Amino acid sequence: MILGSVNTNREAVIQIAVLSDSKQVKSVRPVIDTGYTGDLMLPRTTINELGLTFRGIQDAILGDGSLKLFEMYAGSVIWDGKIRRVEVNASETETLVGMGLLEEYKLEIEGRYGGMVRITALSQL
Repeated sequence: MILGSVNTNREAVIQIAVLSDSKQVKSVRPVIDTGYTGDLMLPRTTINELGLTFRGIQDAILGDGSLKLFEMYAGSVIWDGKIRRVEVNASETETLVGMGLLEEYKLEIEGRYGGMVRITALSQL
C-alpha cells in the first residue's frame, strides 16, 4: 500500500523514490494526475541530476484532452515496496504520477486538506 495526503492546493500527493540505472536515488513528492496517461513526469533538472537514459520522444494525453510531445527517459521507482521500471516524461516544472503507474491499483482520496491518499494493489483487495 502507498500512502499520501491532500495538500493545501487540494492536490493528492505521495512520496516515492526514483532510481537511475547507476543506482542513484532521489525522493520525490509527485501529485497524482488521473488525466495524465503516462507513468511519471519529472522536472528536467531531476532527470539530469539522476542521469536518466534518454529513450526518445513520446506523446501523452493531458488532463484537458490535448496531446503533447515529451522527451521520454528510462528509470525505476520503488512502488508498493518493489522496484518497478517506468517511462519518465520530462517537464519544465511538474512532478506527476499518471495512470500508467496506477494501473491495477485502487486509488482512494479523502477530499479535504490533510485527507488521506491510499493506493492499494487490486490483487490485495
